[in-house]
Amino acid sequence: MNLRDALAMIKPVHVEEELKHDEVVEFLKSRNLLDSPVLLNVEGKKVAKNLVSSRQMLGKYLGVDAYSIARELSKIEGREAEIRVEQFSSLGMNKVEVNLKELPVVKYFPRDGGRYITAGIVIARRNEIFNASIHRMLLLDERRVAVRLVPPRHTYLMWRDAVESGEELEIAVAIGTHPLFLFASATRVGEGEEFRYAANLMGGLTLYKKNGLLVPDSEIVLFGRITAETAKEGPFVDITGTYDVVRDEPVMVFDEMYVKDDFIYYSITPGGKEHQMLMGVPYEPVIYKFVSNVCKVKNVIMTPGSCHYFHCIVQIQKRSEGDAKNAILAALSANPSMKGVVVVDEDIDILNYEDVEFAIATRFQPDRDFVVIKGARGSSLDPSAEITTSKWGIDATKPLGKGGFERVS
Repeated sequence: MNLRDALAMIKPVHVEEELKHDEVVEFLKSRNLLDSPVLLNVEGKKVAKNLVSSRQMLGKYLGVDAYSIARELSKIEGREAEIRVEQFSSLGMNKVEVNLKELPVVKYFPRDGGRYITAGIVIARRNEIFNASIHRMLLLDERRVAVRLVPPRHTYLMWRDAVESGEELEIAVAIGTHPLFLFASATRVGEGEEFRYAANLMGGLTLYKKNGLLVPDSEIVLFGRITAETAKEGPFVDITGTYDVVRDEPVMVFDEMYVKDDFIYYSITPGGKEHQMLMGVPYEPVIYKFVSNVCKVKNVIMTPGSCHYFHCIVQIQKRSEGDAKNAILAALSANPSMKGVVVVDEDIDILNYEDVEFAIATRFQPDRDFVVIKGARGSSLDPSAEITTSKWGIDATKPLGKGGFERVS
């Protein structure tokens, strides 16, 4: 499966009007397409966006409905789908001169530090272990980018190990993969587990080997290295729609570039629904598993109003008083970045916030059902947090054995 298969399945809006690289976000906003799947014409080249911008689309790739994503993803790691390896030449890509400015790399917002590659999957190999993860990359010139590496995540640790050994970290960057490979690369799995996780999501995976590295079917593949040199990176908009700080980040240099005929560049809008979905939804199966250790969990969603990142709703089958409180503690433990949890009963539609608010309004009493945890580690993306943060939980479940809560159809 590749990007073109996904485009055929989703059928995005085609925009024929030619845009400049710094006009994309404003144009989409003016057409009410900011979070809709689109295929654009940017400076004469094709750009796809927003193929993972809703639960419905992600569910379609997985073959489930929007309500079943957490349950489906919680089963993925137990599968063993086939991974095949072929020579890179069998992809039939064209080798071209490395010139990043020939790609339709977008500058999203006026105050951005420059043009950013936002959907580049960095595939690294160190000590025979592979890692695949998404990193933003600020264009410095035709061959170099400043790449944001977050410590202590795997790519950062691989790079530090290489630099401390007097080496550079050899990498490939894949742009324009199938959305499920993109999703797998955004999911925090065990060291070296991204390929296996992607194969399980996709029902099998073919990888293509070159320079000792493995890449999936992609529209654009760049081969290069992350050096010991650093450069200023930022400003850049993060998932909250606010600017991240400027940092010194490693410089990545590209030596080879391959593209498909009539290639399609893929772009993620910073702070958009797709950005939030890719960062937050991978936590849902983790929370689902943690909560299942303390009570009968039915479903979990990260809420769109919290950028799919800071709050979640947990649906349980309540069997004992205290189940909801235990669910709150388990959910907050599962995702250290999360700030708040609402626990509801089976009759509440967790994708309908009005229904969730109904549960809070009619089943929750603040003096007995509100949990606050002070001084916990939270997310650096939360602008209201200081060194630590406070976390909260709401038990919006019905008391067992008490009348007056039955809803009419």
